Amino acid sequence: MNPFFLDGLTRIGFVITELAVGFGIFWLGQLAYQKLFRRMDLNLELFVRDNPAVAIALVGYNFGIILALAGVLDKEGETWLDQLLYLASYGAGVILLMLVGAWVGDRLILRRCDCAREIVEEQNVGAASAEAGVHIANGLVLSAALGGQSGTWIVGLVCWAVGLGVLVLVSALYPRVVHYNVFREICKRNNPATGVALAGLLIATGNVVRVAFTPEFQNWTESFTQYFIVLGFCLLALALIRWLADLVLVPGVKISDEIVNQSIPNLGAGLIEAFAYIAGSFLLTWSV
Repeated sequence: MNPFFLDGLTRIGFVITELAVGFGIFWLGQLAYQKLFRRMDLNLELFVRDNPAVAIALVGYNFGIILALAGVLDKEGETWLDQLLYLASYGAGVILLMLVGAWVGDRLILRRCDCAREIVEEQNVGAASAEAGVHIANGLVLSAALGGQSGTWIVGLVCWAVGLGVLVLVSALYPRVVHYNVFREICKRNNPATGVALAGLLIATGNVVRVAFTPEFQNWTESFTQYFIVLGFCLLALALIRWLADLVLVPGVKISDEIVNQSIPNLGAGLIEAFAYIAGSFLLTWSV
């Protein structure tokens, strides 16, 4: 048989096997979310109660897993079996760390909301959007923390913990920037615009953390000095984006007024604010 053709068949077989393992990880992650984290019947919520909030939160969680696996797939093994072992072992780690990140999101980032009740019982789209933002941001952080060739599990865990700490800090400072009670709007008013805007900020922060931790690890002093310099600069620049959004994207209008100071919150304004954060994070990361 032609060696080129044989190599192609081998490669196709490996890709199919890798996809099968990846979907297995994906399925296990969703099962863990359903049984261990939210402890709910997904079929009941999605297809009997037609609960959009559960769908939004679940999609955010699944997307976070996909992003986190991006860091796993760049690991290069000596053989295809090594590569599959990398995927399986790191995939199991991704599921565990996604669940821990979800717990951190509930307890430290969205601690002023009972997200389980808001999403499952109240079908609160704003709370679901905020939770989805936590999951996606966690996946972005994990994609960098677990990626690369030179780091170890210890390095990855430290980077991931630092990234979660940054998300917690940013979520705590956010109400001071926008000058309204973000979590009251989400939980008491069921304000979807506020939840979407917060989700955009969290995703943008996760993207900034991802890029800050992307360079290959050299040693603790040199690498983490570089990581924190890039991270600090990007976060300071990200803080200016809200002001620029008011000035450039919606001149003559204050986004905060559209989101919270109307009888019906303006979801479009929340989407514009979320877009500003995410787009700004990409512009920043492409520039550094």
